[in-house]
Amino acid sequence: MKRISAARVTRLIAGWQVGDKSLAQRLCLALGKLIAARELPVGALMPSERALAQALVVSRGTVVAAYGLLRDAQLVSSQQGSGYRIVASSNHAPGEVHNRLVGEVLAMPKDIDMTSGALQSSPTLIALLSGLAGSDLARLVSGLGYDAYGLPELRAAVARYYGDLGLPTRSEQILITSGAQQAVWLLANALVDTADTVLVEDPTYRGSMEAFRRRNARLVGTPVTAAGFDWHALEQNLSLRPHLFYCFADCQNPTGRSLDGAARERLAALLQRHPVFVVEDGSQSELGVERTAPPLPLAALCDPERVATIGTLSKLFWGGLRVGWIRSSPSMIARLASMKAVNDLGSSRFDQRIAVELFERLSEARAHRHDEIHRTLHEAMQIVRAEGGDGWQWHVPDGGTAMWMRIPGAHAVALCQAAARRGLLLSAGPAYSVNEGFGEYIRLPFVRPAGVIAHTVGVIRRLLAEAAARDPA
Repeated sequence: MKRISAARVTRLIAGWQVGDKSLAQRLCLALGKLIAARELPVGALMPSERALAQALVVSRGTVVAAYGLLRDAQLVSSQQGSGYRIVASSNHAPGEVHNRLVGEVLAMPKDIDMTSGALQSSPTLIALLSGLAGSDLARLVSGLGYDAYGLPELRAAVARYYGDLGLPTRSEQILITSGAQQAVWLLANALVDTADTVLVEDPTYRGSMEAFRRRNARLVGTPVTAAGFDWHALEQNLSLRPHLFYCFADCQNPTGRSLDGAARERLAALLQRHPVFVVEDGSQSELGVERTAPPLPLAALCDPERVATIGTLSKLFWGGLRVGWIRSSPSMIARLASMKAVNDLGSSRFDQRIAVELFERLSEARAHRHDEIHRTLHEAMQIVRAEGGDGWQWHVPDGGTAMWMRIPGAHAVALCQAAARRGLLLSAGPAYSVNEGFGEYIRLPFVRPAGVIAHTVGVIRRLLAEAAARDPA
């Protein structure tokens, strides 16, 4: 089994520095929890001492001591010249097993969390909830409360939503999910088996990569920039006949780019020549900078039996409103519904009833979100131009909630670790890459108060200056 990269380990153990024990003991405990939770698989080689020390911005001696403690706990074995190999997963873990979401950063109350681009709740949602009376709530508990497919009224509302975008849709083509992340999980579990090749954009949404990795898929990345696909590379990758292709047509995560009409037509033509099941992630399609409805979904140009489109209300209204959906063929929806029934018996009826009402207020919510994104993006860009480094590079995103920023010469993983020690949590580029590339990139959410953006930029500049002083070369 291949060696685990230092970048992956550092992403999974964010926040490990906090505690009363020695640095080596805290590192050992954090690594042991990952091994116990099987997030670092048995048989894999740990990162080299030097690589992990560089990524975590600690001395090599700290890593050597932590690895020694893991060996004493019988979690890893070592052999001269071969490094440290994981040999156990649960029986001898130092400390209790953690069960947080892979890659999720848990911020201490004093920390500034810039790892998420989540938005504040929409005034439209607040107004709706404020107007609910007791009798309104009582009506929400009619029936038995279980429906794996989702509330019929909500499925009809989602079908009308796509019809309004120019994609005729029937209710039987819709499955309601508990947010977009569950939609990704269901599709990964329904469509992907061990060793199946899954083609994804590089960079891409890290939550989707983790869902596919948990299916032991073979992930292949096809290059994406703010300008769009590398078309030659995409055709080469599609010619390898992957089992599934996961992509964004609008407001790509993390670059923020959207495909124009010509690019959509070109992509559709490629998919006709190289048939593959397409998972179109439309979870960010309502977050465009321009004050318009989303464009025609890519699904309108694809074989209806070979495409599934993911959507959600959580971005437009509030992350705590766990309402998402999958649009696909009726046969695929039936298959996914049977899996969802085993998973959770159905999504929250309360959230679904509220979602039905929110679809009636879609234009109002869109206007607010587009204005918010447009305003905060331009404020953030002004701050970065004025206070950031001369060489910092980014393309103006078409939408989304973050800037995909390159800082030439930076070691993004080490930068994020150093920032965490200053109470600032950031996301490094390698976390969004199949090949853990983009080592000079960070994802900088712009939907934050101007003061927070300015503080973040200032901390990054100081850390870069300190790193340059330590290593002038």
